[in-house]
Amino acid sequence: MRRFIYSSLSALLLSASILSPALASAPKIELSASGSMVFDFTAPFISSSGLLNDSHIIQVMVLGMSLEDLTISIPPQMGKFSRVQVTDGTGKAVAAKITTNKKQVAIAFDQPVNPGQLLQINIVGIQTDQEEGSILLYGLTGHRAGIRDEIPIGTARIQVPGRG
Repeated sequence: MRRFIYSSLSALLLSASILSPALASAPKIELSASGSMVFDFTAPFISSSGLLNDSHIIQVMVLGMSLEDLTISIPPQMGKFSRVQVTDGTGKAVAAKITTNKKQVAIAFDQPVNPGQLLQINIVGIQTDQEEGSILLYGLTGHRAGIRDEIPIGTARIQVPGRG
């Protein structure tokens, strides 16, 4: 009986020591003193998306590791657009090779974008014949420095305004 208790206790201690590092590196969600939730992100994410005149704007916050490139899936309802611009949080152009086709925009940065930087993607000259209130969804993926596979970043949602 004593042997059973010691072996059970040993197994419990061993599993706790193995799981501790995994739990410590998990994303943190905390409740602040005001009762609101606080998130601790460790990967790039879409911080906002919206419209400005004839442009669709998507902002991506780079966190965790450097970002080498972005791929944006163009919604099938999209008529056409004239060009794509990428700027940083200060409005300065980010050096990148941008290729487009009807289904996607590929952005390969000349230098990886460091964590802590905000990227703004402006899809300029949007032409769509969608009805007022329709929603366009842009899927974003990217490659982080040191990781070979593509990672999902998120889906930007843009509501089509009225034509009035």
